[in-house]
Amino acid sequence: MRVALFTTCLAEALAPRALKATVLVLEHVGVAVEVPAAQTCCGQPMLSNGLPADAARLARRMAEIFAPYDAVVTPSGSCCSVVREKYAGLFDEGTADRAAVDALAGKTYELIEFLEMKLEVDPTRLRGKASPAAAPLTCHDACHLRGIHRHGCTEPFLRKACCGEVRELPDMAQCCGFGGMFSTQFPEVSTALGEEKLAHVAATGASTLVASDTGCAAHLAGLAHRKGVALRVISPAEALAESLGLLERDA
Repeated sequence: MRVALFTTCLAEALAPRALKATVLVLEHVGVAVEVPAAQTCCGQPMLSNGLPADAARLARRMAEIFAPYDAVVTPSGSCCSVVREKYAGLFDEGTADRAAVDALAGKTYELIEFLEMKLEVDPTRLRGKASPAAAPLTCHDACHLRGIHRHGCTEPFLRKACCGEVRELPDMAQCCGFGGMFSTQFPEVSTALGEEKLAHVAATGASTLVASDTGCAAHLAGLAHRKGVALRVISPAEALAESLGLLERDA
């Protein structure tokens, strides 16, 4: 199976460690990963700003770049959902472009989904090196994962993989406040939601938050930093890679 890493703009800019961890975890389970250098934005910002023609051009480019691959894997739940949920609406049925984006949608996966649903990896077989004394963690799933029916799936997978003590996040279904362009158009609401999410994290006593989307992670990490809250925010890929001893724990 030929597998490509869909890096996403935000992860390239803000979370290269999450991308490295994704590759390391996939290689650990026997998957060789390629990173197409020509990939660019998936078009989510254009869709969020009511620019479907611009989004369509990027969708067409994405379909062309990833056409040679059997599967496309990304650590970003939101970008995955854009490809899976939004691309089809940009093109008329029966056209070559529609067929191309439908094919891309059918083989694009969020990382935990790919491990669990496509590769059928038993998370108990990924039991790593997390010591009983390791700092507890809690998980927040991005709202976009609802669209691909994966919201709430990260925490049980990491729990079974024994990535240390995993504590349930109160009201995990609530948005963290990022929401892409929402955070810039409604900053007061975005901040209020983020602060409420941080309060829920604090209630768990966990010092590490695993966030399934780079946007959510950046939003909450930035807010915690500004408030002087000591909180480590990482991706599911990093949690797995650290537990497996594939990646040194960062500060």
